[in-house]
Amino acid sequence: MNLYKLEFMKIKLSTYLWAIFGVFASLLAFGILFLFIFQMETESSDAFEEELFANWNGLLALITTLSFGFFSILSAVIAAKVIISEYCTKNVIILFSYPVNRKTILKTKCLIVSSITTISAFISNTLVIGIMYISAHIFKIMPQMNTKYFFFTILLSSFFMGILSSAVGIISTAFGLKKHSSVSTIVCSLIIVCVLANCITISLNSIIWVMFIISAVFVIIANFIYHIMENRIEKMEV
Repeated sequence: MNLYKLEFMKIKLSTYLWAIFGVFASLLAFGILFLFIFQMETESSDAFEEELFANWNGLLALITTLSFGFFSILSAVIAAKVIISEYCTKNVIILFSYPVNRKTILKTKCLIVSSITTISAFISNTLVIGIMYISAHIFKIMPQMNTKYFFFTILLSSFFMGILSSAVGIISTAFGLKKHSSVSTIVCSLIIVCVLANCITISLNSIIWVMFIISAVFVIIANFIYHIMENRIEKMEV
């Protein structure tokens, strides 16, 4: 527990909280825009656009995709500060002077990155969809409801999205650690986001299962890569 407190003291958490709030505000702005966009362009919209903007499954898929992109990159940014800047600079000398096992320190740092990402992504995505739903009732904009347990779908898809975003952060960290570059960490997360974004967007009627499968696969990959990082840091010489 003292190690967690020490690591939290080393990062300026308020900076990331403001960043998370900025992401939330941006997602909410996009969400409100999505509510109105189909109302303004009903004549020129095609079938896919109608499916995206005219029912809650499509809106949930769009917001979840954007959330995944934002929080995956945010996870990489936090990892670049918490992990890469420690192990790839002269700070590593101080880090290795701790009377704590190297693997324990890395585990603590990765848990901090993952917990911040998962919790903030889950809360943000859930709140954005919830506010959108309330706003739709206020402004008499009622997209079609094709899912019986929509609230349950929101919670599960948001949770899996948070897990997936944190897994992307860990995978990107390994790449940045290999290249000794914070920029490489962020670039890696961008590449993964670009590859996976379409998979989430098109999964309108099966978003829970798609998010579950993708997050499960990436958690396994992240766990494998994490053990590689452990071994590399265990053998690292100062």
